[in-house]
Amino acid sequence: MINNLTRVISFDKIDNSDLLDEKSKEMIKAFLKIERNYRYALNKMNTKIENMDDFCRMTYAHNPIHHTEARLKSPDSIIEKMKRRGYDISFESLKENLLDIAGMRVVCNYINDIYQIVHLLSLQKDIRVKVTKDYIVNPKPTGYRSLHIVFEIQLCLADGEIWVPVEIQFRSLAMDMWASLEHELRYKASDMVSKEEKELLRKYSDSLYEIDLGMQRIYIDKTAGGGRRDD
Repeated sequence: MINNLTRVISFDKIDNSDLLDEKSKEMIKAFLKIERNYRYALNKMNTKIENMDDFCRMTYAHNPIHHTEARLKSPDSIIEKMKRRGYDISFESLKENLLDIAGMRVVCNYINDIYQIVHLLSLQKDIRVKVTKDYIVNPKPTGYRSLHIVFEIQLCLADGEIWVPVEIQFRSLAMDMWASLEHELRYKASDMVSKEEKELLRKYSDSLYEIDLGMQRIYIDKTAGGGRRDD
């Protein structure tokens, strides 16, 4: 499911905004001229991932992907992140530092499925890997687990070929559940999460990871020798 991919913001609205300084206004106006490229890249990547899932279904009788989500960062979100990270407010800085303007979350059934989809994507001639952060093998201190990869995908436009970054977060169902609930607790709860609660969250993450591995072992055992089936 792709959300928030169609957005119309007039330059007059930006110029008349009292919430933006001049540097921010100029940066956003420059960004809006190429925003469609990120939208095209996201649509193309989403189609490729759907095709990968269908390939696995036809070849292995197994759908590795449970569901996907996609989004484009809004201008407000772009400015907030650049200021929070201390980046220079300029169009050049935006292109260099913000690699997650186009973002996807791909939730897979099993951990092995994640690496299978990544492998299949890496074989595509019009896709290349720019940044990899494996928080599955090396989880964050909070317990957060996910595989973050910034791919660059090639677009053939009327005025030439370009490469556009798309960040994808790959998670298992268990990882996605933990991350969603942990985010809710940290950012939506009225009280601060205590040290003891943080330790519990990390413990629960480790437990879910073991469950992930256990469920995967059962699936492999049940499908070994007879071909994989769609359960």
